[in-house]
Amino acid sequence: MLPKGFLELARTLIGANTVSSQGTRQAADLLQTLWEHAGLPVRRQVVEEVHVNILGGPGFDVTGEGGVLLVTHLDTVPPGPLERWHSDPWMLTERDGFLHGLGVADVKLDALCKAEAARRVQGRRARRPFWLLGTFGEEVGLRGARHFAGSELFREVSPAHVLCGEPSELRIISAHKGYAVVRCTIRDRKARPVNSEGPGIEQLQFAGKAAHSSTPHLGDNAILKALEWVKTSGSPVLAARGGSGTNVVPANCILEVPAPREKGSPQPAATAFLPPRPPLANLWRALATASALEELWQRTLPGGSDARFDPPDAVGGLNVLESLEAAVAIQLDARLLPGQDPDALIARFTERAQAWVRELGHGELDLEVSVERNAAGMSLPDDSALVKSAGAVLARHGLDPAPRAKPTSTEAGVFARAGCEAVVIGPGRSTGNAHTPDERIEMAQLEKACDLYESLLVELCACT
Repeated sequence: MLPKGFLELARTLIGANTVSSQGTRQAADLLQTLWEHAGLPVRRQVVEEVHVNILGGPGFDVTGEGGVLLVTHLDTVPPGPLERWHSDPWMLTERDGFLHGLGVADVKLDALCKAEAARRVQGRRARRPFWLLGTFGEEVGLRGARHFAGSELFREVSPAHVLCGEPSELRIISAHKGYAVVRCTIRDRKARPVNSEGPGIEQLQFAGKAAHSSTPHLGDNAILKALEWVKTSGSPVLAARGGSGTNVVPANCILEVPAPREKGSPQPAATAFLPPRPPLANLWRALATASALEELWQRTLPGGSDARFDPPDAVGGLNVLESLEAAVAIQLDARLLPGQDPDALIARFTERAQAWVRELGHGELDLEVSVERNAAGMSLPDDSALVKSAGAVLARHGLDPAPRAKPTSTEAGVFARAGCEAVVIGPGRSTGNAHTPDERIEMAQLEKACDLYESLLVELCACT
């Protein structure tokens, strides 16, 4: 059984809109009350008023370096198209032993499990302290973890071991991929204005399937469908937009073209008619260039494979598209194996892309490439103290102690680069679940997580 009051707290936490752009203040307010009730002093780091890192500790009334830091990011991706959810994303819904809602698995309820573990060990003695950390902005570049790791507060805590919450089905993740994101803005200085008077504008909706961008093979990219239609139709395009976030395979993309539309393939999933507008620049050439840049990005990804990961190689895609005045902007992401250099990928792509646009654009196209995210992968040896100790605890709970690899980038990489031994572990399933409609978590996993985190604190802090 879940602890008394857990579901009510979960309902409040999921009901707080902590999409990355909205900040984490509401979640931090809830956790502060819980942590103080568990006897943990609380401090905050606040950025731009709404983005909050919250730190609780030290636990066990022990001070000094070399303790244990349990981390949970409190932000979520946007929910995507609401019509694809069977219930309100911000309303916790229970069905057949599962809880549904935005952030139930990735990863807000993990924070409640850790708070429960802290409550259970309250008053016990240990040789090393523990700390709880809730971060902001994980889904948009690990911002909160980076902010904390670069602060005086981190140097004060100076943890030896860091456990970062992500849905891993309570398995140890000791290695993960790196992450690189670039934004490409393509401007057509010779784009001709297109008149939509008369029949007006036809809005074309292309549908796909959302998935985490670390597993693009599980999704269906709606933006690529729309770009294929653009190329095969040759139709003028007045506006384009698609995707909900860089780390989500886009489930929708919309094009606006003069009516009646030209024939193209694939066919849109739905159409609608809009009234005429003043003449707008034709985006066809900029969009065709965006499609070519996506293909170049795929060809530039480094080779090699690592059987620990699924998928085992570097993967990437085009997940965000927006139209500007006589220009379009896209975001391309890549998941790289440990040891593959994101700086080298970005430099190689930028050089090739600029040369290609200069040659084929005949001086009429401008390309700007900016780096949005850049994080290397990480890999902690199987014989490290943290992996061995955590594995022993999992085995005692009847869980698989073997360390695994994760195809996403996580906050563990930030703390590994800061000199800590870091792993990922948390309740819930990631693949096919995180960043998708009807996100869910099994209630039994949450129950096990409360027990497991308690045992991990006892083991890693040498509790007596």
